Amino acid sequence: DERIIFQRNRGLKGASACRNQGLRSSRGEFVMFLDSDDLLSQRCLETRVNDAKANPEMDYLVYPMGLFGREIGDSTVISNIPTDENPLHRFLNRDIVWLISGPFWKKSVLLELDGFDETLHSQQDYDLHVRALIRGYSYKYFHRQPQVFYRQEVHSLPRLNSQTVEHFQFRYEMVLRHHDLLIQANKLGETEKLLLARYLLDLAQMMRWHLAALGKESKRIGLKYWAAARDRKLVDKSAYNLGVKYIRFKHNMKWNRLPRAQKKIEHYFRNRLGPLIFYPSKTYCQVTLEDYEV
Repeated sequence: DERIIFQRNRGLKGASACRNQGLRSSRGEFVMFLDSDDLLSQRCLETRVNDAKANPEMDYLVYPMGLFGREIGDSTVISNIPTDENPLHRFLNRDIVWLISGPFWKKSVLLELDGFDETLHSQQDYDLHVRALIRGYSYKYFHRQPQVFYRQEVHSLPRLNSQTVEHFQFRYEMVLRHHDLLIQANKLGETEKLLLARYLLDLAQMMRWHLAALGKESKRIGLKYWAAARDRKLVDKSAYNLGVKYIRFKHNMKWNRLPRAQKKIEHYFRNRLGPLIFYPSKTYCQVTLEDYEV
C-alpha cells in the first residue's frame, strides 16, 4: 500500500524517539500509535476518523482495547473502562485507564505536548496520558466493540526490563516532573500529593529487588526516592519517618528467614501507613465490555 511509509531512525534510539519521528513526519490531521504487540482491525482507522470529524471540539478520542493471548477472540477481556473516579487520579495511582492504541489524537495536541518523553525507557504512554490530563485537553470515550487488540504477554522482554535500576530511576524522575506540572497547572491538591507520595514509597521499597547486585546502595537509593516526598512536602514528618522505617524493614533480608514475624511486621506497617501503601488495581485489564453500562 503506497500510503504506508517505512522510516528508519538513525539518531536517538528507543520507542519514544521513533514515535516522535513518526509524529513529526506524519502528514494527516490525526495520529494513532500501534505498538508491535498490537493488532488493528480493517475498519478501525475509518471508524476513528469519522468519529473525530463528528466531534471536532474534542482534542482526542478514547476507545477500549481488546486483549488476547495467542489469537484474537480467545479472551473477552478489555483494557480499563471509565469509572466515577477522576481519570487523572487513576493514572497517578497506576490504574491505567487506556493503553497506547486506545486514544486517537489530533496531531496538533501531540505537538503541543512535545510528543513522548525520550528520556523514559518505559511507561512512555502512561506519562503522555498523564501530561494530557494535567493540561486539561478534552476527550470523549466511545464504549464499543474493540477494533484494536493488545497481545498480553506477561513475560515479554519490555516487561522484564521495566524492573531494572535504570528504569526505576526514570520513573522517579517522571514522578517529580508530574509534581512540577501539577503545580504549574494549579492541580496539586491533597489527593495528588498522596498519589505521588504513594508512587515514591513503592519505588523505594521495590529497590530491594536489586539488593543482590547493589548491596546497601539499593537501600540508599530507595531512601533517596522517599526523601523527595518529604522535600516536596507531599507527606508530613510523622508519615515520612514511618516510611523510612518501612523501607529499612523491606530491605532487611533477615526477615525472609522469619516469615511469621515478617508477616506480622508487614501488617503493622500497612495499617500505620494506610493510604500510602500501593495496591495494584483489581480491574486493570480484567474487565469486559459488559462491566460498563453506557
